Amino acid sequence: MATELLSGCAARGARVVDPHRVEYLDCGGYGVPLLGHAHPAVVQAVVGQVRRPSLLDRLMLDLVTPNGLDHVHTFASASEAAQFAVALAQANGRPRVLTTGDVPYGGIDSLRATLASGPPACVLVEPVRGATLPPTGYLSSVAEVCRESGALLVVDETRSGLGRLGVWWGVDLDGVTPDIMLVGEGLSGGVLPIAAVVASAEVEVPLLRGSETVSPLASAAVNACLRVTAAEGLVERAKLLGDELLFGLRAVVAGKAHATGRGLLLGVELPDQRAADVFTGELLRSRVLADFRGRTVCFTPPAVMSAEDAGWLVEAVGRAANKI
Repeated sequence: MATELLSGCAARGARVVDPHRVEYLDCGGYGVPLLGHAHPAVVQAVVGQVRRPSLLDRLMLDLVTPNGLDHVHTFASASEAAQFAVALAQANGRPRVLTTGDVPYGGIDSLRATLASGPPACVLVEPVRGATLPPTGYLSSVAEVCRESGALLVVDETRSGLGRLGVWWGVDLDGVTPDIMLVGEGLSGGVLPIAAVVASAEVEVPLLRGSETVSPLASAAVNACLRVTAAEGLVERAKLLGDELLFGLRAVVAGKAHATGRGLLLGVELPDQRAADVFTGELLRSRVLADFRGRTVCFTPPAVMSAEDAGWLVEAVGRAANKI
């Protein structure tokens, strides 16, 4: 429903406007980048590139990825990037793919047993699932189990990366460097479709390539996005703003629901589906767009949201919680 509301809209920062000029606060209804919608520096970089010769600037992604992940493959979407990551693992002799659908999220003993009982594998995990934080040290434990069993560690940073959690990458929380990492469409600040796979030299297969040919426009958008994220301190801002929002959300849902998350990947877990349906309906009446996932409502607001925007979100969540 939230995505239908966005059809034909204009967008800037944390807000979108529908064809009837009704304004909404976008906290994840259609995937809002950390820079917000249409950040002027990114738009200016793309427009400037249109007016220049079609010369490709070097993609600067490897300057902010974890040390050792220097090989970058680019794609038009996160789904294509995920397919390539699996193909890369399989080309390294790991035909089996284990996800949280195969092993319970946070279940290290179960993961160890599963890896020991079958052919070589790669383990595909997210630093945060939905808005659920794993136990402290979970990723480092997964990395250790992978090393013990000879499995490859593939981390999907589509939702958690590029500063969303208040660190550049979710793996930074545990000081882990995976073998392969996925980077989502937020890479361009949402201006152009581009995603990436970054890999270590140890798993790189020269004959297995991604689309590789990044358009000059996409390259300009990515590099501008990375520059803005660093120059405006948006990673640090995500941590500070996220702490403030989580404090506010917990206060307004106390006794009715549970607020969780880190940085600007936050969620409210409702007690049952009926409560979730009422809650989401009230949010939409307050013109707040979110990511509705069953009994959990996820919020991924941009780091550029104003104090007024933050107040709008917390007040809307409070009104919705009072209706359940």
